[in-house]
Amino acid sequence: MNNPLFIIIFWMLAFSCKAPVSSLDQGRVALVSAEKSEWSGGRPGIRGAVYTVFLKPQDRRDQMTVTSFKAEGHPISFMQSRSGNSVMVRGSFQITDETKGPDYSDSGSSVEKSEPSVHRDPEDSQIEYTVKGSEKIYQLRIPAFIPAEPEGELIPRRQ
Repeated sequence: MNNPLFIIIFWMLAFSCKAPVSSLDQGRVALVSAEKSEWSGGRPGIRGAVYTVFLKPQDRRDQMTVTSFKAEGHPISFMQSRSGNSVMVRGSFQITDETKGPDYSDSGSSVEKSEPSVHRDPEDSQIEYTVKGSEKIYQLRIPAFIPAEPEGELIPRRQ
């Protein structure tokens, strides 16, 4: 039990517990987590994703304002909230799959093929932000979104 290797490993683990898991530091702000939760529903062919990003400013006095949010190549409308020293950015993106949806064309009209939708770069994810008192726009690249899955059963079973 007096093995120095165990002591070194113990202290390495003890000191690493204070750091946020999967933290990505790019300047003034650290990316703590980035999650993606997919959904589908409503009329046929409607689906989308909710993106949630947690950020932590390096300096507690920095009041950052997110100016744009792009997830997997899509510009996302978002809301920003602050709790303590962390900032949460949450946005939703809706996709309409025209091949699965009902056809609402007038009777007798000619059928035209629509051009396929442009597929965006799934690795093009970033947040642009400003810091209070500065005109400079900073960019924070998001390497990947972690899929967030619901816990337990969505609909409880009858017994």
